[in-house]
Amino acid sequence: MESRASRAHHENISASEQQTLLWEGVGAHNKIKGCPAHKDREWPTYAALMTDVAKSDYTHVLECPHDTVDKARIAPAEDTISKRSIFKKKETKIPSFCKSLCAHGVVCLAKMELFPNPPDNNDVAPYTGLLEPGQTVEHCLLRLSSAAKPPAKEMDSVMGRLVLGAVGGKLADAKLFPTAALKAFRGKGVRSGNLLFSGAKTGQPETDFFAHCLCTQVSEKVSRSLKPIIKKFYDYSENPLSLGVSDFCSYKQDGNITSSASDTEREIQFPYIVLLHPVYNFAKNSTEENEAELDIPFDSFLNDLLSIPNGSTLYNIFACPNPSSVLDATKLQRIGKIVSTSDMITSDPTDGLFFRHQKKEEDYALRPEWKKEVQAQCSSDGGKTKDSISKLAGWKMLEASIQEGKYVDFEKIAVTK
Repeated sequence: MESRASRAHHENISASEQQTLLWEGVGAHNKIKGCPAHKDREWPTYAALMTDVAKSDYTHVLECPHDTVDKARIAPAEDTISKRSIFKKKETKIPSFCKSLCAHGVVCLAKMELFPNPPDNNDVAPYTGLLEPGQTVEHCLLRLSSAAKPPAKEMDSVMGRLVLGAVGGKLADAKLFPTAALKAFRGKGVRSGNLLFSGAKTGQPETDFFAHCLCTQVSEKVSRSLKPIIKKFYDYSENPLSLGVSDFCSYKQDGNITSSASDTEREIQFPYIVLLHPVYNFAKNSTEENEAELDIPFDSFLNDLLSIPNGSTLYNIFACPNPSSVLDATKLQRIGKIVSTSDMITSDPTDGLFFRHQKKEEDYALRPEWKKEVQAQCSSDGGKTKDSISKLAGWKMLEASIQEGKYVDFEKIAVTK
């Protein structure tokens, strides 16, 4: 049976109609009897997650043009996955489109408010497509999740204790693995633009989902415990931890191409990295101060996210124009913000929501000079570790640059002009 998103793609319906169809589809899924949204959340164990990643085929996430799919990935060996191996429960079968990474989350309608391009910003051409300055991209969908359940939460099993002893370090202290996926709909049958963001690969020790920035690029500095997972993704890309941005900037929200020039590729203007800087603050209460002493499920963060009201500003959007700008805090740009336009609702592992991943090689094909720029040396820890921009650039370096306060603030400049 053809998916709702497939029909939207073929019928060339508007961005608004596509957004409505997908939103209503998720809402209808959540009302189905037996939907995981009505049950206790089941997360893959860390050990099962590593096994599942190693056996899965991720070609689909790089190629599928649709917004929902019947198979979000290809199941290992057969069309179903043992629920015992993934969720540590009784032996039943679950569909192969059940998400293992970012299994449970919340989703909302959203808009991107992009600030005007500063008139004296002559060093960098204005971005195009869905990042074109001075517009509001009205028809978006934002999904927030944790990539995995922290290994420390598996101490109730022998296998969990073995895994935790093996991973150690920062991963053992992780409370959350925050991720965000942004989908912006486009008209005229053009596929949606998708950007995916993540934070530290080893997770964060804070329980606040909005404690740190999320980035389209993750550093390739990895602990030994994570190398089996990362190695798998090298089968699909030479830059598996850095996602492309150029497709997001190739078409406008009405579906029109960014330029009518014959040499269209050079007319597409896009940043090297996009960064989400959280601005939303949850109301504090007395229980949070003693959270460490309470037996609170790790995924209670989803309940916090579900409480976010319509109309909330969630993130500032920052951009690194090119690889060399990673090394210069004055080149970082605050270009817009993301605002929710609905309440949050549950997004479970079987709702079929799909966010296409773009290979970084597609960006380099349009900007071949960047392949040399990314070889410049940098450090994210004060010089203790040095490697190339392509290996070390990520949320940590850029969050530190934001804290310096030297970035180009498009909104502030627009107000003062």
